Amino acid sequence: MLNLDQIDHIQLDVNNRALVQKRYLENLDFTRVTSLGQWIEGIPFAVDNGSEHLGLFESKSIYSTTVAFSVTSSQFSNWQKHLFEHSIEYVLMENDLFWSMNFSDPGGTPFEIKSYECIA
Repeated sequence: MLNLDQIDHIQLDVNNRALVQKRYLENLDFTRVTSLGQWIEGIPFAVDNGSEHLGLFESKSIYSTTVAFSVTSSQFSNWQKHLFEHSIEYVLMENDLFWSMNFSDPGGTPFEIKSYECIA
């Protein structure tokens, strides 16, 4: 069975990141997530009460919101197999902090499944 642990973050494309970040920080009681700073230098992430992450990305065009799910390494492998078996195109990404698979639903809404665990 395929499982998802939780929503990892919601990505928001905004046309003025500084202004939007200021509103979240000053008016909605969000704080920056400094633990992601080495990977996302210059890209502010905010977190509400230590649980819900918003990723703010500046863009001239506003795109669909990306929903990202966290999974364990074994769940990540199951999802990769599932997407392949169902001919769902995805982009596999590896970096120092996590692995992720990015794909879209038939309507074009982007999704990300990521694991912070080491994957062999």
